[in-house]
Amino acid sequence: MAGDYSRDTFDAARHFSGVLMQQGRVQLDADWNEQRDLLTHYLRALAADVIGPHGGPGAGFDIQPATSGETAIRDFTIGPGHYYVDGVLAENSEPEAVPFTHQPHHRPAEGALQDGKTYLVYLDVWEQELTALQDDHILEPALKGADTAARLQVVWQVRVVDVDDYDGFDPADPSGFLDRVRPALSSGRLGARAVQPEPSDGQCDVDADSGYRGPENQLYRVQIHQGGDLGTATFVWSRDNASVALAVTGVHDHAVTVQSVGPDDRLGVHAGDWVEVVDDDADLEPYVGELVQVLGIDPVQRTVSLSGSLPGIDENRHPILRRWDHGALPVEEDTWLDLEDGVQIRFEPSGAYYLAGDYWQIPARTATADVEWPGEPGQPEPRPPRGVEHHVAPLARVLVAGAEVKLLQTYRYVITPMARPA
Repeated sequence: MAGDYSRDTFDAARHFSGVLMQQGRVQLDADWNEQRDLLTHYLRALAADVIGPHGGPGAGFDIQPATSGETAIRDFTIGPGHYYVDGVLAENSEPEAVPFTHQPHHRPAEGALQDGKTYLVYLDVWEQELTALQDDHILEPALKGADTAARLQVVWQVRVVDVDDYDGFDPADPSGFLDRVRPALSSGRLGARAVQPEPSDGQCDVDADSGYRGPENQLYRVQIHQGGDLGTATFVWSRDNASVALAVTGVHDHAVTVQSVGPDDRLGVHAGDWVEVVDDDADLEPYVGELVQVLGIDPVQRTVSLSGSLPGIDENRHPILRRWDHGALPVEEDTWLDLEDGVQIRFEPSGAYYLAGDYWQIPARTATADVEWPGEPGQPEPRPPRGVEHHVAPLARVLVAGAEVKLLQTYRYVITPMARPA
């Protein structure tokens, strides 16, 4: 889920160490958020430098064969506690070890562990963005449910990969193996600009169609919708960072019921809008929501009629109706593509792979009639996308033998607290 922000100003390459508030100045969300990013960057870099690529104290995320009483079962358990991956803290806060097949945030497919197979067990850690539509504990009842700040949440999943399917798996180098078999990351690059003025012989001529022409400051979001290579990949865009969303309370054939049709005309949906419905699983597994158009809205019944059906949406997993300002468009490289009001984007020619969910943010400002983007005027630098950054660490190698899971090797690194009794 995307929040409603003015822009994202954090840049590790600038080596800032803090944000200093000045008296009598306007407070901006971007300053607050940059302070958080600076501190998080420092703490995670420190943890990674001290601990290394991964490690944790005690039995945190220890992998052990599972039993039912004294009987072995085809499962393994994940020890409670802490584990750091690239400096990111993963916490299994359950009071006891949890089964692989019933871990938080993840339900492996039926038959995930097959007899006779050898698996590399690894930890996948990342952050997801949550708003009050997905977690109503964020709301302050004293403010009658007013929407305030969003949250970032660290999520972890323990996964397995069948190493019998790969030639050349080296048990001594599980991290190198994970780097090779992980899904391809986006290699695409994008540049953004406002429309450039046409050359003119008249020294005082002004091109009325140049520059950013929108009536308001916006944070455009260009997001990969369908991942893949050039020819397969598509993108969508939003002028509001895809933050316009409605909580869904019921899913029907070609329609949804929503908690509210929106606080006002600007932050709602209208006939002809492009929308997708996604639930909590969209942040936990690779998922592309079905893009459909709004056919009509009944504000009394709070129903939104749609041009297509919405299979696979679980009403118990906080589904939301998210608005995009255009339907899916094919990714075209080496071509300036128009969004609206003079905002243009260009995918760098590279024959890249594009990952669904990766995105770029483009602040557009009325005061300068331009967009904020690094590079010389008219020659923006191609930038890699933002998106979910997964951090992985090997935990163990196991063999499934009948109804039993055998631990062949552990890859956990244990860190010892420095404090000692006096």
